[in-house]
Amino acid sequence: MPEFLIVYSSTHGHNKKIAERVAKTLREDGGVPVLFEASSALHVSPSDYDAVIVGGSIHVGHHQPEVVDWVKKHAIALTDMPSAFFSVCLTSADDTDEARATAQTFVDDFLDDTGWTPRKTAVFAGALQYLEYNLATRLLIKMMMKRDGRPTDTSRDYDYTDWDAVESFGHECASMLVGAGVR
Repeated sequence: MPEFLIVYSSTHGHNKKIAERVAKTLREDGGVPVLFEASSALHVSPSDYDAVIVGGSIHVGHHQPEVVDWVKKHAIALTDMPSAFFSVCLTSADDTDEARATAQTFVDDFLDDTGWTPRKTAVFAGALQYLEYNLATRLLIKMMMKRDGRPTDTSRDYDYTDWDAVESFGHECASMLVGAGVR
């Protein structure tokens, strides 16, 4: 059974949920997923796995530094093997050409910065997680959301993730190994 390394970074926990859903889908397809938070994956080598999936989310216009650093360290190995990247970006919640272009720019910048060329990429809308934010962050996000016409009720969270798209991405990642003769 093929082993999939999933390395992710999650600031408020939502990206972890997405990584776990990808892992669940891989298991359904006969894969063996192994998950690591990027900050805990310093000793983990991509070459010990059949495929690698990396996930990061956008905060203040950039992916988390720990996921960037991990990919930079392993960019050559990742490019030479079945690998995929997913980016989580609240901008993607808007179904507009402008939002899609902005989200793709974040992905392109990440790949340019790290020197990695994955076989698959995906962008998922994240969540507005008022309940996870500290008071200062909650107030700042609330002001930004009000300006953008988004929800400002801080007594609850808002999940914009298309979970069917996440599962579809997981199935696509599993299929990377079919052509490679691993499965």
